[in-house]
Amino acid sequence: MISLFILIAIVCGAFYLLRWFLNTPAETISAMLRKSLWLFLGLLLIMLAISGKLNIIFAFIGSAIPLIAKNLPTILRLLGLVKTIKSNQQGQTSKPPVNPTAMNRQQALDILNLKSQASKQDIISAHKRLMQKLHPDKGGSEHLAKQINQAKELLLKDHEH
Repeated sequence: MISLFILIAIVCGAFYLLRWFLNTPAETISAMLRKSLWLFLGLLLIMLAISGKLNIIFAFIGSAIPLIAKNLPTILRLLGLVKTIKSNQQGQTSKPPVNPTAMNRQQALDILNLKSQASKQDIISAHKRLMQKLHPDKGGSEHLAKQINQAKELLLKDHEH
């Protein structure tokens, strides 16, 4: 009789977990799995330490792993290593700033797809239209965005004179 109740509880629990898994966003599931794995690891280390199978020192080290993992960004930030790691991952090197005079007027007109007699409003609207398509936040290239901005600056500067 008790076996039947345990079986029903297991089936209900599995059904609940399946429903939760299907209705929950992937980010939440991954966060919950990470937390569950850390909890399982901590409990396993504690059980091994209590049973005498694991030296108590190793249990303290193992129990400290989740704490270290949680606070690692703060520790690295305090040590000033985050900027170094991010710059190495992105492969950023110090690039000289873009010089607006390196581009001539015809190149700027070609980039913005404008005629030589374009008005200030034409320049601004062409820039806006292209940036909506090619902005780095929308999947565009940072290089193209810089060129578009440079072309706009050059043409607006020429338009003022």
